[in-house]
Amino acid sequence: MRYRNSLFIVLALLLMVGGTAVAGERDWHETESSPNDAPLQDPMIMYNAGGVDGAVAVMGVPSLRTYRHIPVGVDLHEPTFSAPTNEGMKSWYGPYSKGPDGKYLYVNDKGANTIGIINLQMGMLDRLISLPFPFGIHHITLGPDGKTLYSTGELTGKMAKTDIATGKTQVIDWGPAPSAPDYLDINKKAGKADRKQYVFSNNYYHSTVGVFELNPFKLIKEIPVGKNPHGTDADPLGRYIQVADKLSATLSIIDVEKLAVKKVIPAGAGPLHNVFDTNGKYAYTSCFVADSIVKTDLDKLEVVDEFPVHYRIGHISVSPDNKYVFALNKFSTGLFSPTGIAWPVNHEMIDIEEKSKTYGKTLKIIPVDGEPHNAKILFASAIKNWNMGEAEKGVSTLFAGAGKSGRIEPGHHRGGKSYYVPMDTGRPGVTTTKDGVKEVRVKAFSYGYVPRQVRVNKGDKVRLIVTNIDKAAGITKNPDVIMGYNINGPYGLKTMITIPRGVSAVGEFVADTAGEYEVYCQHFCGPLHLEMRGAFFVDDPKKGPSNLAVGDYDEAQKKNVAADEDEFERAERVDNLNQI
Repeated sequence: MRYRNSLFIVLALLLMVGGTAVAGERDWHETESSPNDAPLQDPMIMYNAGGVDGAVAVMGVPSLRTYRHIPVGVDLHEPTFSAPTNEGMKSWYGPYSKGPDGKYLYVNDKGANTIGIINLQMGMLDRLISLPFPFGIHHITLGPDGKTLYSTGELTGKMAKTDIATGKTQVIDWGPAPSAPDYLDINKKAGKADRKQYVFSNNYYHSTVGVFELNPFKLIKEIPVGKNPHGTDADPLGRYIQVADKLSATLSIIDVEKLAVKKVIPAGAGPLHNVFDTNGKYAYTSCFVADSIVKTDLDKLEVVDEFPVHYRIGHISVSPDNKYVFALNKFSTGLFSPTGIAWPVNHEMIDIEEKSKTYGKTLKIIPVDGEPHNAKILFASAIKNWNMGEAEKGVSTLFAGAGKSGRIEPGHHRGGKSYYVPMDTGRPGVTTTKDGVKEVRVKAFSYGYVPRQVRVNKGDKVRLIVTNIDKAAGITKNPDVIMGYNINGPYGLKTMITIPRGVSAVGEFVADTAGEYEVYCQHFCGPLHLEMRGAFFVDDPKKGPSNLAVGDYDEAQKKNVAADEDEFERAERVDNLNQI
């Protein structure tokens, strides 16, 4: 009898496994219920820009249930809420802010060079604003008038000011090259009517923070900070700009009134991003290499606590009730079952309520889609019409060929196709096949590409074969190194390629738009992620070769193919040593 019962259990388990295999084919964009009629059961809502997923995931807090996905584009980075002016009255969201008005969410698409405007009440994409090429939008922030967006061009060393209503954009250069502004914020007036407001933006290669006047929009000062700064954020009380000095393992605190560094605070290794509680008492900083979050007392200007995370934290978000901080972790080896070819990244929810019995503890970890870049949270009370069920109907009118559901499939390779093949062993470079296809072989490693520059002609059929030859991502020695290869601009819709270690990704498209385009890794692959850059030239035979008008390339990056070959061989030697 015991044997028969055991056999029955085994058969039942096999049936379950079989069912799971079928269910595993389900698109991650689908929730257990319809994304439009699932009842909202949480007091707060998180809007997660899904990076290479190309969609904004709408999640409940604290349940972390995914209620719906809002397709936007290609490579989403920074979500930011619409709001009244930040000069307003005290409220639940902060001491001197009215907080999000629940009307719109703005999110930048680095790959497609657009800003998406999402109607929060309808749960759908309203429209897209296209920024001038070349640009490469990394981060956006809302101006104090609530009508203007400021953005950074990480790939091109440019800054932009965009009128939301008209889409009219002013672009200014931030030289000298190499220049890479990526994160920016605007200091709050915090009840001081006479306090002047500026855009503060880090410059990764200058190791400075630039101070920009709002009107007229111009650079007025550069403040030296630590080595290769990343997150640059304004505290809610308007006192400081906190800068995460990634390669100095420090936090530079800029005094807003004096426009100078007030104090440098030691932090964990690889500080990336800062968030603040709504009272302006504490700041929280993600430390990618240290696998932790450090807590800074903004009155004492010193680190007072540190919370370990699963590992390789990127962005960070805090709930408006100041109870939770969310770590958006880039890797998760051994934590979840693999889903497809890449291991999932995850959201980790940590208790930061000091009076709680579980203070500093991880309460929940869930796998998430794509490569979540950043997330913002508001109280659910701001969303009045949650169950209107119009999201997919609205989106389907915006994107031709998106199918009856209105969704754009994950990957978003519109105008091209991509697939995985066994690891390609061919030498890097550009060759022409017998049928006239330009085969471009690119090798990716920590941290770079070979070749860095690729040149084809307008009208060429291009076959990109990108191989991840990395065996250890710099100092991390992760067994799950994932890299990306994306061509900014119109080709972002066609070349979004994510490459796990030991395989090759193939992307096929027609080079139909002449110009010079930046190549970058769209998947955060390690501490020197910003070094994963290159250039893609599409020459018009009638007009002659293109020249890179704007670029962040040093002399090493401008070397010829022979130098690239040397770099490739060096990378192979390093990878072999890392295996010993």
